[in-house]
Amino acid sequence: MARFNASALLAIFFFAFFALAAPVVETRQIGNLTCNVARLRIVGALAATNNDVSKISTADATAADAVTTAKSGLSSAGAGIKTIAGAILTGQKAPAAARDQVEQGLTDAQTALQSIDGTDPAVTTALGNMAKAIKAGQDVVANCK
Repeated sequence: MARFNASALLAIFFFAFFALAAPVVETRQIGNLTCNVARLRIVGALAATNNDVSKISTADATAADAVTTAKSGLSSAGAGIKTIAGAILTGQKAPAAARDQVEQGLTDAQTALQSIDGTDPAVTTALGNMAKAIKAGQDVVANCK
């Protein structure tokens, strides 16, 4: 009986040693329902904004430049989101630089769209979807810890 207790104690000791020596694995940043909804909303709002920007009349040179700048900002924000998604899927922390890239891209696109004079309804719709994307981005920052 003593031999069995010694073997059991030795097994417990080895299990505890290896469990403590194992590297700490961080939980994946998959997030809760609120977090994931915010992530889906920003992706959807960016796609809708990109679609709206493509419909803006570029007959005016100033509007054409603003559309180019807005598309560049949206592309940059999308690339940042892809970087963040890649990190999340591999269990890594979302890089701060990618979050900054999304924020800067959204800001650049919004500023460009706001600079367009005129009554083109596509501009109004794009700005509405841009506001949704920015709000969703703020929700991601607030809810995805």
